[in-house]
Amino acid sequence: MSAWRDLGEGAWVRQSRVVAMNSVVVAHDGWAVVVDPGVLPSELTEIAMQVAERAPRFEQVILALTHPHWDHVLGAPWFPAAHVVGHVGLAETLQDDAAKIAHEAEHEAAAAGEQYPSAFQPFAPTHAVRGTAGVAIGPIELIAHDTPGHSASHLAFWLPGARVLVAGDLLSDIEIPWLDAAPWVYRRTLTQLHWVLEQEDVRVMVPGHGSPAMGRVDAYRRLLRDLDYLLALEAGIATQRERGATLEEAQTALAVMDYLGKDDPHYSTRAIHSGNVAQAWETSDPTTV
Repeated sequence: MSAWRDLGEGAWVRQSRVVAMNSVVVAHDGWAVVVDPGVLPSELTEIAMQVAERAPRFEQVILALTHPHWDHVLGAPWFPAAHVVGHVGLAETLQDDAAKIAHEAEHEAAAAGEQYPSAFQPFAPTHAVRGTAGVAIGPIELIAHDTPGHSASHLAFWLPGARVLVAGDLLSDIEIPWLDAAPWVYRRTLTQLHWVLEQEDVRVMVPGHGSPAMGRVDAYRRLLRDLDYLLALEAGIATQRERGATLEEAQTALAVMDYLGKDDPHYSTRAIHSGNVAQAWETSDPTTV
């Protein structure tokens, strides 16, 4: 079975063998935008070949990166001279995390019997954005939305020409919200995405991991499910603080919560949930309970 899925209207998605990560290609009139190409060297080569068929000139390729986690930022060497769109915080984070990114990438490649041509090198976007920002390069238009909560430098990209929303590591059908900040930060991002779903004609929503949501209703269901999880997590943390529990006791008590992927033998989210409890605990204010 092909790893590529034709989404229609000039858009394709390819899912990696590593953590079911999605790469999106949208092509128009000899130009192409590539969102989060990954992950393995052979897969990056395949993506680059597909892009070259539709946009043979390097300078007519746009590389859009949702956030600076290792599995989303390995593709730059395969797209020389591309316009790179990323968050204003992307370059600094890549610089700080370069060794960690290289280690993770090399580990996964070795597990698959592959090797990257060279070690990861940090880079800076040619178009650094924050907030809600429109970027028009050639005939390609994309709108970036600041969406922190999973990463402080996280962007979601709306591609109006193809009516595709690329959500990065949000709104997955196999992952729960994965926090790197207080739950309310992630909830505010879900509110932003709710606005996008209301205002734009979203035909397809592609998460960083898992399956695309076909249509607004499917995307809404995921958003509401994630919001419910965050609210339950916050309520559970508040209850445990009222009882005078320690973090370890809170993690044990909140392990009984029901959430997506908890008992999935292929993609368990138990470790993510345990980390979320710790993150929510550390960022909650004990004086408010």
